[in-house]
Amino acid sequence: MSTMDDKRLRTLLGELADEVPTHRSVPPALEARFRRRVAMNSVVIGTMIVALGVGAFATVRALGPNKASIAPLTSSSAATTTPACTAGQLRAIGSMTGAAGSREGYIELRNYSAKTCTLRGTPIIALYDVSTRISTSLIFDRTIAQWQADAAARPAGWPVVPLGALGSAHNAAQVRIRWTNWCPQGRPAPLWRVSIPGSGMVDVVNGMDSAGSPPCNGARLPSHVEVGPFEPSPAA
Repeated sequence: MSTMDDKRLRTLLGELADEVPTHRSVPPALEARFRRRVAMNSVVIGTMIVALGVGAFATVRALGPNKASIAPLTSSSAATTTPACTAGQLRAIGSMTGAAGSREGYIELRNYSAKTCTLRGTPIIALYDVSTRISTSLIFDRTIAQWQADAAARPAGWPVVPLGALGSAHNAAQVRIRWTNWCPQGRPAPLWRVSIPGSGMVDVVNGMDSAGSPPCNGARLPSHVEVGPFEPSPAA
């Protein structure tokens, strides 16, 4: 084939190519397939958005204040805010009766201040020689409250005992006492002191010798005192 024939062939092929129409539209099958893919992606994205929204709402609720867990203020919780009594607020008076081989009764602690306070627990008792003011050997034991010994109803708020200010009702507490073995026989009655928890000592001003001292049941043994916890005084 000559050079002239080649040129004519190329020209003819170019003219035929120009006559072929250009397809700019997407085939229907491919378009339907594309639309399905877009719809599926939209559903997945929408589900993720809803899930994230629900999770965020739950997180905000969890971080928010839980009003149901806040306990209302009650009388017992209010009582705990009342300060504890100090030794300087109190006066102690005893009342004892005779029993076989012992002396039994109570020590009453009355609030002589202008402020309400509370007592709780079991105090420690100390006995002092009235002349030398030196503490004597003593066995100290805790015992039950008088209301428990009487099988009575539990006092409201116990073991916390509120003491009203001077002149008001319910301004005294008491502790149950049982005392045995005071030697030698005929020895003068001791000075009693009550230790107030977290504070100092209060002298029992009178009443502990009203029934006399208990008999000496063992010359080589120390005196023995049993003390109950603070409880409301019936006389207050």
